[in-house]
Amino acid sequence: MSKKDRIWWWWALIPLISVFGALLYFRVLMPIEPRPGGIALFERGIDGPGLQWINGYLGTFFNMRFLGNTVWLSLPMLLFAGIRWHHLARWQHGAWLFLVLAVLVIGGAGGFNYRYAMTLLPVLLAGVVLSMDERMRLAGIRERHRNTVFFLMVVATVVNTLLSIDLARRMALADPVDRKRMGDQGNYLDNLDTRPSELDQWLQEAGVQADDLVLVNNLPVYFYSTDRRGLYYWCGSDQYFGPKGEEAVFRTRTDEAVIAYLCDTLRTHFIFSDRNLSRYDLRFEQFLKDRCDLLAEDPKGYTLHRLRGTFGQ
Repeated sequence: MSKKDRIWWWWALIPLISVFGALLYFRVLMPIEPRPGGIALFERGIDGPGLQWINGYLGTFFNMRFLGNTVWLSLPMLLFAGIRWHHLARWQHGAWLFLVLAVLVIGGAGGFNYRYAMTLLPVLLAGVVLSMDERMRLAGIRERHRNTVFFLMVVATVVNTLLSIDLARRMALADPVDRKRMGDQGNYLDNLDTRPSELDQWLQEAGVQADDLVLVNNLPVYFYSTDRRGLYYWCGSDQYFGPKGEEAVFRTRTDEAVIAYLCDTLRTHFIFSDRNLSRYDLRFEQFLKDRCDLLAEDPKGYTLHRLRGTFGQ
């Protein structure tokens, strides 16, 4: 075997490193249960200083849960391109500056929403493939060996996907709300469709009249599935979106004042939520328990509450 034929084995180590990194990420670094009151950061994968860096500030490269275990190679690609700045074409200067600035802006936000980093994923992956192919060609590696390296990278990506699904399943089994939603068989894949069935009929049977206003806790499916009127609210940020713009409901009010505000100002006695979303704010969740009556709950965890003492109003 010639020296050039032996070199490609070193390139074949890259997919192996990606698999090892995925195993470390999913089986060691990623928690499966949130700390008390920390479900919002837990769901985004940035609960704790270490994960804040891995999935947050550097999430464009290392958030394997949502972006896979290949995009990390774009980090040395960008660093190497920066070092060889004077050897780049003018269009490559522009592409490099755009990508670096985009990564800094997205990372500066702490990775609070992984979808921002995902917008760069196609460009970064294309850059990784093209850069690797060019470096291997310059090293004299044969085409069939280059193709083998890329095939192994695809295999590594499949392994990452399976580990991501496994993490989601373990998180669901560790969560009392999601575990109940999964059913007795605990089959995560069969429960990806979380849409409520026959929502309009379900609301009607629970006593919500066609002209009743409902406070909807961050569930757009309510407006997609029914023609009923709803008031859009998000308990995680205590934001009600109304005619006057964004307003707080709980932040500046006692529970008694919240009840008066809902009844007298918003003209609603009903709250539509689900078990998972209600936990994003401990006070909202406690308010539902202490100040409301649970009228109905469907098998997928959707809940309908009515303010206590407002029956018939």
